[in-house]
Amino acid sequence: MSNPVGRPITTDWEDLRQKFYAYIAEHTVPIASEFAYQNGLWKQRLYDQPELAEPLKLCLTKKEAALERGTLEGKLTPAMAIFSLKQMGWTDKQEHLGAGGGPIVISATDASL
Repeated sequence: MSNPVGRPITTDWEDLRQKFYAYIAEHTVPIASEFAYQNGLWKQRLYDQPELAEPLKLCLTKKEAALERGTLEGKLTPAMAIFSLKQMGWTDKQEHLGAGGGPIVISATDASL
């Protein structure tokens, strides 16, 4: 892999992996983008690197749990927790499904109306 400017990119992924685990352990609410910034990386590099898949999953799981617990205990504002959790894929949409998981169908001749 080479840098568009011409210098080769060299990263010791195992060293970075260990740093990531240490970062997760020392932060109550670990933030992947903060770790990436502190280590001179774009956040997307954390997602693209197979060597970092496990610590990234651990980071996101710990953050999710900390946000949920902090909000339930009243230590975090619900708005900020909702914002962060939605960025992690949470949704507050409710899905209503009919029989067999299909759409709900109501006919005009339905006697219960």
